Amino acid sequence: MSRSLPRIIPWQGDTPQACHPFFYPYETEKISWPETAGGHSEVVVVGAGLSGLTAAYFLRHRDLMVLEAGEQVGGVCQSGNYRGVPYPAGSAYFYYPWEASWQEWHRELGLELDEALIAPPMSALFHEGRWHPNCFSEAGIRSLPVPRAGVDGLLKLAEDLINLENVWDLGIDTLPLPELDQVSLAHYLEVERGLPREVTMLLAPYCRSCLGAGPEAISAWAGLFFLMSEFSSGTRAVAFPEGNARLAQALSQALPNPPRCRHTLVGLRPRGEGVDLLVWNGAAPGFYRWEAGAVILAVGKFLARRLLTPDWGWRWEDFQLFRYSSYVVAALCGQITLEAPGYENWITKAAEISDFILAPRVPGKGPRVMVAFAPQPYPQGRKPLLQAQAEYQGRNLLAALEDHFPGIAAEVEEVRLYRFGHAQVLPYPGFLTFLRGRFPRKQGRIILAHSDLEGLPCIEAAIVQGQKAARRALAVLDQR
Repeated sequence: MSRSLPRIIPWQGDTPQACHPFFYPYETEKISWPETAGGHSEVVVVGAGLSGLTAAYFLRHRDLMVLEAGEQVGGVCQSGNYRGVPYPAGSAYFYYPWEASWQEWHRELGLELDEALIAPPMSALFHEGRWHPNCFSEAGIRSLPVPRAGVDGLLKLAEDLINLENVWDLGIDTLPLPELDQVSLAHYLEVERGLPREVTMLLAPYCRSCLGAGPEAISAWAGLFFLMSEFSSGTRAVAFPEGNARLAQALSQALPNPPRCRHTLVGLRPRGEGVDLLVWNGAAPGFYRWEAGAVILAVGKFLARRLLTPDWGWRWEDFQLFRYSSYVVAALCGQITLEAPGYENWITKAAEISDFILAPRVPGKGPRVMVAFAPQPYPQGRKPLLQAQAEYQGRNLLAALEDHFPGIAAEVEEVRLYRFGHAQVLPYPGFLTFLRGRFPRKQGRIILAHSDLEGLPCIEAAIVQGQKAARRALAVLDQR
């Protein structure tokens, strides 16, 4: 008897329908503002992703309100559970914060990092039917199927990056080695360092998953900054069973009042010594007006540009250079027996999928979940993704995995799909220079925050931006 096909669950993930009705086309001019305000807060944080939640955490002792357009907090930090098996449905892990201030912050949130350290090997590469564990270590690099010149060149690159660890950091206002931001990672590897094309191709799934596009489309500075953490022997990574959703939940639970989910900001206007906000309450439903002394926009610039009118001194052109990648996360649930050496496992020559993790990591008697990450083709991926049928997408991803790991499709009972239309900012050549030079830095009552202001799509960048925004908000509030 033939086995029944796995069940494909309809789209989860981000909720574009929460914002699109108000901004496509621009409908806010047709909306009348209520004459009476529904209330007042010292500061309103718009967006309950990691940047917004971090900013709110450091402002939790002030009169604070947090708005979130989606159904839940966390942004791309979401989680799922299949028959008692928790799994990350988005952002899965972060690097171990060795600095004392970072460690203290996580302890304040009740996060036991030492218990969540990922056991080695952290990464493994699956190439042409063969596993290469610890693919970023010296031993792993020596096992890679590239010419000898490529192995030697990659080892030298790793050594050079390790020597630069104390120079490059998040949150800095200037770029060390700024010339690296003017060329693509592929150009830097192949032309400036003379590495064979095979090396670039082996790094392609890593670049697509972590940075939003292939080595030919991302800045060498951004790519090398990420690779530095992979090559370093001192870097450790942390993963909770439900991924970085645990961090988002810890931040949310530390706030005096929970974020207001399904509350979408659709308009901003100056009001004397403060700001007026027009908010759509999707739960009620209806519009209300709220007053604030300061507003933190912890949202992507694709949305901020629709909220910041010329009344605030912003122009549409100010945001035109922000570009975003799109993402699908597929949780394949069932009696999965696949064994993979790494926590994160990269797959070469797979257009549909870049990498996956397994929960639990080692097969046993119970169910497991394979969380497969599927960056959409850049730059044309977002529009087809918004139009894609979940059934079609699920079947394609399952077929792609079956090509590499025969038999896995028969073990999958359910496919859960998570769609992220603006998953991460793309650090293309020249973008980081633009952020630190030409991008306007207005420090009024509207404060911008989001990982895209660092130009690096990682949770560490989101947290740094949240901390910066909180400091700016306090400076504004304490001036009154």
